[in-house]
Amino acid sequence: MNGFRYCILWLVLFFLVACSNEEKEFLTPGRWGVVLDVNVNEYSLNGIVIGKTIDDISNNNDLLIKPLGKSLKEIRKVEQENALRKKVPAEESKVKVHFDESLSYDVFYKVFATLGFNGYTSIQYVIGSNFKEPFVMDPPERHYSIFSEDHVDPFRCSQARTRRAIGEFSEKRLHKKISAEEIAARRVKDTELLIECARRYIDLSLALKSKGDSPYVVGLNEAGIIDGEKFYTYQNLDDVWKLIEDLRLRRALQDKEDRNQILVVLDKDIMIKNLVPVVKKLKAFGYKMNFAFIGS
Repeated sequence: MNGFRYCILWLVLFFLVACSNEEKEFLTPGRWGVVLDVNVNEYSLNGIVIGKTIDDISNNNDLLIKPLGKSLKEIRKVEQENALRKKVPAEESKVKVHFDESLSYDVFYKVFATLGFNGYTSIQYVIGSNFKEPFVMDPPERHYSIFSEDHVDPFRCSQARTRRAIGEFSEKRLHKKISAEEIAARRVKDTELLIECARRYIDLSLALKSKGDSPYVVGLNEAGIIDGEKFYTYQNLDDVWKLIEDLRLRRALQDKEDRNQILVVLDKDIMIKNLVPVVKKLKAFGYKMNFAFIGS
């Protein structure tokens, strides 16, 4: 019996040491870029505390976190100066982020917005204590032909949908120098563009709401037509996964250019610990995820 207890104790100690090593390795700055640690009280960059989470992030209406942005710019400037001195190209800006699982999605989103704004697009992140399997942030693809009339991409599709949604009268008020004929001509082009957008993209999204009888909403354009988007509401995640499994098997959707992409949208007050099982499952399905939040 004593030997059995000894083995159990040894296994527990081994597990704790392994977890400690994984945490130490993740939170140590090195070849994989800088390290940002965000907890409920404060946030630090490469081990140096630079601000208070509540004051700088939670209670701040700005999307970008100014103290964090300033520190990131300083680090990036040093990196670029070192690369110039060595006469080598500056390396890609990389960052590892650890979030306390008790933080809200509002904090999570503002951190990533600030990182992206400052050029950090290669991102690993951990929510909670699972340092062994960090997630990878999939930044939106950059498109360099958005001003081409013939180019079709999700960004141009979104612009065309926005113009179509605000209505001709509102557009005249926003753009007083544009004539009615010019607006009409652009709307014809937008319609042609949106037809192509609907043919190419499924525009899959998953929304998590903090209130209401149906906290999960899946949106997609499975019909492939303008204004063909449908919304499916569910009370539990298992039903969401059943729908997505069905979508993955539909032959008509397998040729969509964004078949492996999904937009994840959350209420800002949702705790990010509720995001973990969603990200894990979508990752297992093979999706690249972009994030947004509900409301202003």
